[in-house]
Amino acid sequence: MMILLYNICLSLGFLVGIPYFLFQFFFHKRYRAGLAERLGFISKEKRAKVRLGKTIWFHAVSVGEASAIYSLYKTFKEKYPHMVVVFSTTTQTGQEWITPKLYSEDIPLYFPLDLYWVIQRVLKQIKPLSFIAVETEIWPNFWWLAHRQKIALALVNGRLSDRSFKGYSKISFFLKPVLNKLSILSCQTPEDAARFLRLGAPQERVIVGGNLKFEIPTDHSELHAKALQLKKQFGMTSQVVLVGGSTHAGEEEILIHCYEKLCKEFPFLRLILAPRHPERVSEIQQLIQHQNLVPILESEENQSSWIANDRSVLVIDGIGKLPQYYALATLVFMGKSLTGHGGQNLLEPAALGKVILFGPYMENFKAIALEFLEENAALEVKNELMLEETLRKLLSSESLRKQSEMKAQELVNRNKGALILNLKQIEKHLLWPR
Repeated sequence: MMILLYNICLSLGFLVGIPYFLFQFFFHKRYRAGLAERLGFISKEKRAKVRLGKTIWFHAVSVGEASAIYSLYKTFKEKYPHMVVVFSTTTQTGQEWITPKLYSEDIPLYFPLDLYWVIQRVLKQIKPLSFIAVETEIWPNFWWLAHRQKIALALVNGRLSDRSFKGYSKISFFLKPVLNKLSILSCQTPEDAARFLRLGAPQERVIVGGNLKFEIPTDHSELHAKALQLKKQFGMTSQVVLVGGSTHAGEEEILIHCYEKLCKEFPFLRLILAPRHPERVSEIQQLIQHQNLVPILESEENQSSWIANDRSVLVIDGIGKLPQYYALATLVFMGKSLTGHGGQNLLEPAALGKVILFGPYMENFKAIALEFLEENAALEVKNELMLEETLRKLLSSESLRKQSEMKAQELVNRNKGALILNLKQIEKHLLWPR
């Protein structure tokens, strides 16, 4: 009955939203990306890779979630190379990030719309043995139809923020039968597990599996080598680089203001901005020019002039470049944290041993952020003034920077272990579903 009600509401919403979707389709390229796959039409080449009884499906929303379970995917493939993995994402940036990282026999895919007829079509073509989603990817039609076809379901790295829990609590009567379809629900923290249990998840299937985001598979030696290459390319000597990573609207302006003031006092300081949405680059260029600074795009031929000019700001206008600039940085500000959007994953720069700063809005990474603050492994700034003062202290003391770098790296190394635990759960519950 609940799934019928869900489909009625979903179908009505889909019909009402058609004009909006058509507008986005014609005027925004990212809405056209993967449309056929979103509607359940998978290419012949991808279908040919599917192996009956030997196909596992991993799903993540975008880059952040995909990077969280990439280590799990990679370890799984090393242990079970005969298995084919379908790795789906919802966003175009997620597809662009994961596709080149997959083994040649595996299948990148846009996640289908959660419409009954679309999911039916997709599952008929892929027929996975198991399906593994990450964090809060709950899709009722997909889970219901997959369970009916005896496809084992898992949610790993499960988390529920305060806000999400309040919202889901209002429809717990609907979520309970959906969560009961899971073979395993592996949560990041005991608090997350308690919230899922309160929503109706079966107690015997809920575990605390730790945070897979601590399991960073990045080849740090390769990133450090790339950073050395960039230093030579830019002609760097003793400059201290501040990177604003995955910034959102409002944050670039704050960072630019701080930089404009601090570069006079600390001429060795340089700023790199990596916006979360590259389509905002022209807007950011204007913000930089408004402060009488010079914007230089990473894709431009004259990018090497950035380091020589203490009045310039380097703007990353491509995808997938941020890790190498984290490696180049001394200081990293985590975007999406100063303007109320939930924060970004700080583990990658932490694993690289960087000084990490973030704003007060880290809801999406609350447990990790609190742990870093408790261990003095990161610094929280409430506003622009506090950011400026904190940067001034760090720029004035190399020993303070070194201390913060060391604590961040130590904390990451101490928290590893979620990968092995979650892999064991997959082997136990998903490779041979009952």
